[in-house]
Amino acid sequence: MNNGTTAEVISQFDKISKLKDVWDHNQHYQKYLLSAINDCDLALDIGCGTGEFSRELSKYAKIVIGIDVSKEMVDRAIALTNNSSTKYYCIDFDTYFNQTDENYDLIVCIAALHHMDERNALLKMKQKLNMNGIICIIDLYQNDTIKDYLISIIASIINPIMMLIKRGRISVTKEEREAWKYHFQYDKYKTIKGIKDIARNTFGKYEFKQHLFWRYSIIYKKT
Repeated sequence: MNNGTTAEVISQFDKISKLKDVWDHNQHYQKYLLSAINDCDLALDIGCGTGEFSRELSKYAKIVIGIDVSKEMVDRAIALTNNSSTKYYCIDFDTYFNQTDENYDLIVCIAALHHMDERNALLKMKQKLNMNGIICIIDLYQNDTIKDYLISIIASIINPIMMLIKRGRISVTKEEREAWKYHFQYDKYKTIKGIKDIARNTFGKYEFKQHLFWRYSIIYKKT
């Protein structure tokens, strides 16, 4: 992890793990990622949290591995998962990649890349990817351009409407605000240009999309 101390960040994730799995901006783009993947043998979900997306991946992959630094997250993921083909481990990204010999057909990373050294993380993902394998990333970015700020304004207007449709309320709960408020102080995001530069230098050819709700996506296929 590159933001805050590891212990502090993990402590915040432990608190967040107790929240209900409800619609949020990361979940909003899960279908977009799923549309990019094919059936495969082995998938890795980096920063799997409570395993929500890992369980979706199990419909496409014969074996799914989910890793997360928060033991509370992993324990809850195990409790919520009722299939034997999905396994979870409490371990950080670098340690896991340094000790595993596995290569993957699919690597997914949702809202976790900004907690790592992005350049190092993307390079390791590429190295651990099988030929014709796919990397799918959703993460947050730092507003930097007029376009970014305009998109953010539009998202701020639409967000309460989406919250009402998806959750039946126009804002997050007090419990969510309390769980997340200290975590955000450790978050530091790259600009769109910054993350594009890293992705281009690492992957060469890849698909990039700037989404409405403060997210971007990267989809890369190794050929």
